[in-house]
Amino acid sequence: MPILDNAPIQDRKRLLELFPIAIFREVLPELKGTKEEVCYAYAALATPAQVGAFVRTHFGRCKQHVYIFNRPDGTVALPNAVTSGEKIAGDGNEGLYIIRTSYRVVLRDPLEEMELEFLWPVLVQVKGHHIIVRFVALEKDVSSYFERQCYVVRKSIEEKTVLADLNLGNARTDLHKGIKTMWDEKFMDSPRTKFKKPMSMASEAMDEELGIRAHNPELYATLLDSVLLNTLFVIEEAQHCGTSAFLADCVNGFLAFPRYSEAERNTDFVIDEILRHNQ
Repeated sequence: MPILDNAPIQDRKRLLELFPIAIFREVLPELKGTKEEVCYAYAALATPAQVGAFVRTHFGRCKQHVYIFNRPDGTVALPNAVTSGEKIAGDGNEGLYIIRTSYRVVLRDPLEEMELEFLWPVLVQVKGHHIIVRFVALEKDVSSYFERQCYVVRKSIEEKTVLADLNLGNARTDLHKGIKTMWDEKFMDSPRTKFKKPMSMASEAMDEELGIRAHNPELYATLLDSVLLNTLFVIEEAQHCGTSAFLADCVNGFLAFPRYSEAERNTDFVIDEILRHNQ
């Protein structure tokens, strides 16, 4: 895994910062301090192989953007490399990639441009009739790296670039059946949605983040017969799920997990459940 072998400690530290501090408290309790201090300490101590194993083991607890494709007939060959990145682990049914990406940042007072580099994990899984591409969400607050006001003007690599490199085709999985079944079974409820009407788009948001199914049965009945474009789902506490919420664009086979997850029943579980109910 040359990309990790050659990465400076600072880059490996930024990679580890994509994971919740709770993981380090659980598995590395001997490391004390702030998240930044703990991640720097582990980046300095761990071998590249240990960093790679940490990323794969705890991937399901990260914030993510997930694209789900229909699997084509025949064998799926995952490439050993993608733009600015390489596969560091995996077998015929899975590939963990680390991509080197950068942000072009403009600082003010005085005006200055700088480049920030990050190691970006991407997990590709071949499961049954689907190929799942999972990006750890790069929601970097670049101001935390500088003492001056700044903003990002360019990212060197976008998710669409990586998807094109993987060459999985355009056949995204329609997730309506799985999502609507789980919604009807009270696994989750939705406080806001964007959906398609026969001649237009519509958005609905409940007051006080109340669930549509529980508090607006008329709207819920309409949504069960509608195309869901961008809908926030909050998982019911009774499910004891380590993932609390996700967004779904059902027609485009896209899921987003905007929060960190706990160890049990994390994003791995939620994705598998959606696809199981989608059969």
